[in-house]
Amino acid sequence: MNILIQGGGRGIGMALAQRALAAGATRLFITARDPLAAPAYDMLAPDDRVTFLPLDVTDEASIMATGARIAGAVPQLDRVICTAGMLQQGDIRPEKRVADLKQDNLLHLYRVNALGPVLLARELWPLLKGDHRLHFAAISARVGSISDNRLGGWYAYRASKAALNQLMRTLSVELARANPNGCVATLHPGTVDTNLSKPFQGGVPAGKLFTANHAAGCLWQVLDRLGPGDTGQLHAWDGSVIPY
Repeated sequence: MNILIQGGGRGIGMALAQRALAAGATRLFITARDPLAAPAYDMLAPDDRVTFLPLDVTDEASIMATGARIAGAVPQLDRVICTAGMLQQGDIRPEKRVADLKQDNLLHLYRVNALGPVLLARELWPLLKGDHRLHFAAISARVGSISDNRLGGWYAYRASKAALNQLMRTLSVELARANPNGCVATLHPGTVDTNLSKPFQGGVPAGKLFTANHAAGCLWQVLDRLGPGDTGQLHAWDGSVIPY
């Protein structure tokens, strides 16, 4: 299998990269903003099967360059998992009320959480088309579900993940015509013990805070079970479907 883990330098992305190698990946592409500084580089390199590539998901030129390098290396991709995501950084914080909204923060989370995967799919399109078995997945979140939103707050994060779900759903419709054996999915990994969730782990019920390795194993098994009939859905770590 030719596999791409976007955002595979650390955390759940790194755990998914390890899972890909354990599953027998023949070529594994791992992207990170600075690959040489990423923990995954020390853990997984050197390995003839592994290629590290720089990628900034907020920079369209970077996305185009990375897509071109992958397209020049393999004729098709069999599994793509996009993991990069942002909840807070610097002065960006989850909003508790509408008065907290800042346009620049809304736009930045939209670029990171929603636009990166679909722009990458655009650049990889020749490797996704055909009739081979394919999974194209992106890490979403239960809080991106509009129908499940009962608590409010977290405007930018919720909206950007809802946008990701819609973009991937739309991609699934087009990919069904271009590759009848393809499946596009968004994935909810649960609450994972990473830098993204650390400030919010206090209220997580016992047994519901997952290690990155556990979450990666669950998501990998979910993807293994998904087929063309499941395309365009949001799946939780336990395989259940979350309504958009």
